[in-house]
Amino acid sequence: MASGDLNFYNDFISYTDAMLPGVRLPQINIEEKYYKKLGIPVESDNFTFLKSLCYASLINKSSDYTNRLEMELDIFKELDFVDYVLLNWDILNFCHENSIPTGPGRGSAAGSLVLFVVGVTKVDPIKYGLFFERFVSRSRAKKIIKDGITYLDGSLLPDVDNDISYDRRAEVIKYIENKHVGKTSKILTLNTLSSKLCIKECGKIVGSFSETEVNEVSDFIPKQFGRVFDLEEAYKAEDRFRAWVDINKHVYEIACKLQGINKNTGVHPSGIAISYYDIEEVCPVQKTSEGNLVSGYDMNYVAELMVKFDVLGLRTLTVVSEVCKRINLDITKIDLDDPNLYLNFADLRTPQGLFQIEAETNFKVCRKVKPKNLEQLSAVIAIARPGALDFADDYASYAYTGDFKVIHDFFKEELSYTGGIPLYQEQLMKMAVRLGFTLDESEQLRRIVGKKKVSEMPAWQGKIRQKVTEQNLDPAIGDVLWKVAEDSANYSFNKSHSISYSILAAWTAYLKFNHPQEFFLALLKLSKYEPDSHLEINKISKELIQFDIELLSPDLAKSDFDFSIEGKDIRFGLNSIKGVSEKSLEALKSFRESTTPNKFDIFIAAKQASINIGLLSSLIQAGTLSSYTNKRSRLVLEAQAFNLLTDKEKRFVYNIAPKYDYDVLTIMSECAIKTNMLDEKGKPFMGDKRKETFKKKYQEYKKIYDQNKNHEKFANWVFEYKLLGYTPSTRLKDILDQNESGFTDTLEFYSVFKGETVKVVGVIDDVYKGKTKKANATFYRFQLKDEVGSISCMFLDGGKNARLSEYLESGLKIPDKENIVIFVGKKGDDVLWVDKIGIMDNHICMKLSDIE
Repeated sequence: MASGDLNFYNDFISYTDAMLPGVRLPQINIEEKYYKKLGIPVESDNFTFLKSLCYASLINKSSDYTNRLEMELDIFKELDFVDYVLLNWDILNFCHENSIPTGPGRGSAAGSLVLFVVGVTKVDPIKYGLFFERFVSRSRAKKIIKDGITYLDGSLLPDVDNDISYDRRAEVIKYIENKHVGKTSKILTLNTLSSKLCIKECGKIVGSFSETEVNEVSDFIPKQFGRVFDLEEAYKAEDRFRAWVDINKHVYEIACKLQGINKNTGVHPSGIAISYYDIEEVCPVQKTSEGNLVSGYDMNYVAELMVKFDVLGLRTLTVVSEVCKRINLDITKIDLDDPNLYLNFADLRTPQGLFQIEAETNFKVCRKVKPKNLEQLSAVIAIARPGALDFADDYASYAYTGDFKVIHDFFKEELSYTGGIPLYQEQLMKMAVRLGFTLDESEQLRRIVGKKKVSEMPAWQGKIRQKVTEQNLDPAIGDVLWKVAEDSANYSFNKSHSISYSILAAWTAYLKFNHPQEFFLALLKLSKYEPDSHLEINKISKELIQFDIELLSPDLAKSDFDFSIEGKDIRFGLNSIKGVSEKSLEALKSFRESTTPNKFDIFIAAKQASINIGLLSSLIQAGTLSSYTNKRSRLVLEAQAFNLLTDKEKRFVYNIAPKYDYDVLTIMSECAIKTNMLDEKGKPFMGDKRKETFKKKYQEYKKIYDQNKNHEKFANWVFEYKLLGYTPSTRLKDILDQNESGFTDTLEFYSVFKGETVKVVGVIDDVYKGKTKKANATFYRFQLKDEVGSISCMFLDGGKNARLSEYLESGLKIPDKENIVIFVGKKGDDVLWVDKIGIMDNHICMKLSDIE
């Protein structure tokens, strides 16, 4: 071996020898007070502490619970997972002691009785039939002992995810960083080039296609069970994609080469790496733009060297906490077995804020199933996913009638409570146990089939047949079990997770329907953290009507910074008005508290608060100065006219204002025809040349006024919608019905007979351009929303009628997102087939440039 080769070899051996063989769990430092509280010596080892903690917290001491507890504790000790459990206890205990709301549980961790009794989860696994083996399995654990130190295989560590109140998550992270100083960091993520992105970018760069064209092609790529097909799979599975590729092979080949390449880096939204050693000794680190440390490895490598601890900020927990504080309730004390809790699911129409139910698909499943207890609510959460959705109708029928069929009577007990559907992974495990396997073995089966470990599957299929033969059973039983194992890999759900989340869903349902004002107030306060806060406000405002609660418009004289309760209603918060800065609000607030303002005071204060005339005009038109007048367009013109005055002119006008009832337009009208309006020095307060300058600028604003006053209510509606996200003054349908009757709102639409002509008005929420499968003809699909809901609308050529073609040939614009439109068309199966389109945005002016 050459000397250079030898040096390289020695360096390599030195490098590999320095690498950690696995995860060394972080050191656990427990405060002395906890030992004293448990009555055990401070010198006690961590296992003794954990066991004492468990028995001190165990309420039900029946053999079912004590035997399960001992079994779990023994496995934790055997696998050296004790410190991992205590790491979770320490962090969750900090939350409990500092009144930081935490969730009931998440994932397979809810299957552990130990985690339940020490307060990491709030789900009793025995009551709900959850398995510890789904969380921890001897067969999955592996430890490595090197130099007398125990390391664990990070990929086989149990995984505990923790939901924390959204607004207090930072406190928990800070606690972890302070408890493990210099041993924590955020975790790097690597984002790769997806099949859709590759075909889009290559289509544009290599094939010179337009954005619209490549979007249409990427839409051909199928998606199944929540996973987008890669390019090769899409080519085999989708005729339209294959036809395009056959014409554009060069684009496709380059896209295939780029697919899966790392695109950019990011930071894991919830993961924190916790190391036994100083973090930089274990992996390279870097800083984010905010100055936080982030690992140089992604989460897969981090998991092999350190503990990856997930702290997920959940807005629902903040909502629950806010409501419970207001009504002085401990939510964990409500009876989840009370049938009355589920009565509102019988005909649910208002899903907003209901955890896991408010999403469109989940809401539809809930409407079908009409859950009457926690088990059925859990099933809703499990079914509302790709694959499992196929069972929605069957489960709904079972929930309604109680009747069901099982695939084989041998497994009737395991499948009866889900209507014969193997909905949960735990059911597959129980079926395997019924055949003679242990729970630990059944978890192996679930993982091998679920992870599609092809090389290990034949051996397990053989084991199943052997069990059937040993017990002299019908061979069909083994075939049934194997088919369930294979099929359920695409749809079965972790019951530990769905039960945990159904508890949170039940909590939100209890609060919403028993304390709606407090519940909606909490939702509105949290709306500022949503990606589209005004969309969230809009959704909430629609539901408030159903609860006889009004969302009162913002008022500079009455509103608090945030949403607030006012009588039986809720007042809009100033800090949720689009475009108004926190600094401006502070200036306005201090001004409001120091005086009782007139209109001119407000105009002056707004300028001092750095609110420009454009924003002030919008605020007035949106109703924030309704205390002063109901003629918003005229008040806007007053503010604009006052803003055109010099500071000296403003002082003069302010002094004579009481005589003219603080009407700047009347004052300026007098000024235009009189020459005796003299300042304190006896001179005309505005000379002829200055009058001409003022008049010229004023006339531009007057054009806005003339346009908007002719559509006063419509203008008010538009400004409210743009700035507030909802429209407190009146409904758009009602405004237009004064001029032309016959408008149908989106709720009424669903009760109209199929084939009837319908006229609707609303805001375009989404636009999609596509091609029909059969004729490959262009179509547009619009989602139209109004104050009470939304509907789907289709615009295309049909039969002998070339509606879309004629519309485009006439040079008319296709409505875009946020356009206000009138659609006239025929009612179909819950869709409107559009015949005519009218875009209404040009009816009002929001700024000088709109006059053009």
